[in-house]
Order: sequence, then C-alpha cells, then structure tokens
Amino acid sequence: MKKTIVFAIIYLFLAAAVATGQDAMEFYNRGLKSSLSYKKVEYFTKALQIDPNLAEAYEQRAIHYYFQERFVRAIEDFSRVIELKPYHADAYRMRGMAYLKKAHGEGMMAEIKRLVHRYRQPGVPENRNALVKAIDNFSRAIKMDPQMANAYSYRAEAYRLHGNTDQAVLDATRALELQGDHKSTAHAYNVLALTYRQLGQNELYEAAYSKLVELDPYFPDYPPLNVPLISTGYTSNTDSLKIVRLFGLIGIIVISFAFIFRLGLRAPKKKD
Repeated sequence: MKKTIVFAIIYLFLAAAVATGQDAMEFYNRGLKSSLSYKKVEYFTKALQIDPNLAEAYEQRAIHYYFQERFVRAIEDFSRVIELKPYHADAYRMRGMAYLKKAHGEGMMAEIKRLVHRYRQPGVPENRNALVKAIDNFSRAIKMDPQMANAYSYRAEAYRLHGNTDQAVLDATRALELQGDHKSTAHAYNVLALTYRQLGQNELYEAAYSKLVELDPYFPDYPPLNVPLISTGYTSNTDSLKIVRLFGLIGIIVISFAFIFRLGLRAPKKKD
C-alpha cells in the first residue's frame, strides 16, 4: 500500500512537471510567432514565470530588450543565459554588444552621444566600466569560438572607442580575414574607416568606407535618418526590430521639435 502511494505521488509530480514544461513552451512559441515586440516580451516573460530555467526564453527576451535599448535588462537576461549555458559563446557576444551600447547610456540622449562619438575624436564614453566589460565579453566569446568574426568586429569598435586604435585595426582586419557573414564584414569595414579617419590616414579611410557602402548601404548605424539608396537584397531576422527602434526615435525627435516650435510661437494680439 505504501509503495502504491509513493508511486502515485511520484507519478503526479512528474505529470505536473511535464504539464508545466508544456505550458512554458506554449508561451515561448507564442512569443516566437507574435509580430508585436511588446507582446513577444510579454509571452517570453510568462514562459519564464512558469519555467525559470528556459534559457531560450531569456535569450529571445534579451534580444528584444536590446533593440528596445533597455540594455540593463538585456544584460541581466544574457547573464542568465550564460548561467544556464556557460559555453554559449553567442550569449557572451550579445552581452558584450549590450555593454558596448550601455557605455553611452540609454534612450534618446544615448543616441545623440553615439552620433557625437561617431563624428569626432572618440575618447572614452562616460561609462568606461561598461566599455571594459564589453571588451571582456567579446574576448570570452572569441576564446570559445575563435572563428566568430562578428565578435572580432565589435571588439574592434570597443577598442576604438577606448582609444586603442592599434588593437581596433588588428581586430577589424581579423574579422575580414575570417570572412564572416555580410553584416560582420560590413561592420569591420565601418570600424576600419572610422579608425583610419581618426588617425588621419585618408586614403585608407576612403578605401574602407567605399567597401562599407558597397557591402551595406544601411551603414552607418547613425545618424538614424540614414536611408539606403541601393537595395542589396540583404536582410536579417533583427532588421524589423532595428527599423521599429529607429522609427520610434524619429517620432520622438519630430514631436520634440514640434513642441519646442509651438512654445516659441507667440499668441496673436487681439485687436481693440
């Protein structure tokens, strides 16, 4: 009798665990299928409430936080992915990218700071610690996967912002040698162009920039009003998220100018 009760309890426990797992996956799959970014985050959050160890849900939610410029939350979620999957090289790369953007802060002012850093001598962003952490995360990703070209290209950007132009050129060149995907190759040329311009090597700058535009007219990432003049047929699964973020920023800028313009107008005087 006792054995029967024990087996019954074990069976019920296992059945409940399976049901819980199915519910978590159901919300996770809804998140993947949803076309709205905020709904995706909502579904992934519900999945994690049911199964706090669902690494895939953390990863997907982190990606959406990243493109929403909620870098602190993105870093938290990528850190959780790394806890659950310690040898997930791409999670280190993405956490490094979040730290790289966080070096300038979050929101519209951060966009402006990144624009300023792009078109002047970079120096070190205000959040130096975030920049150092970005380099560390890219280095960890590279150690796990020495063929990860995009980790080299983004580490090159972090080194450039840090003022280490020699290492920036080395990393960007290594990214090109690895012949990674279209995006990482374009980004490597982007970093090379900016670094050469910073060093006053105009011929090398022009050559790298020409390659960049040829590969991806969507570059540079900033200013956000940049519009491609040539269709390359290149798309990625995060392009839609990037477009939504840029349109949101444009909307904020337009509304701000409209508000300022309205305040600047004087009310007409009434005639006697």
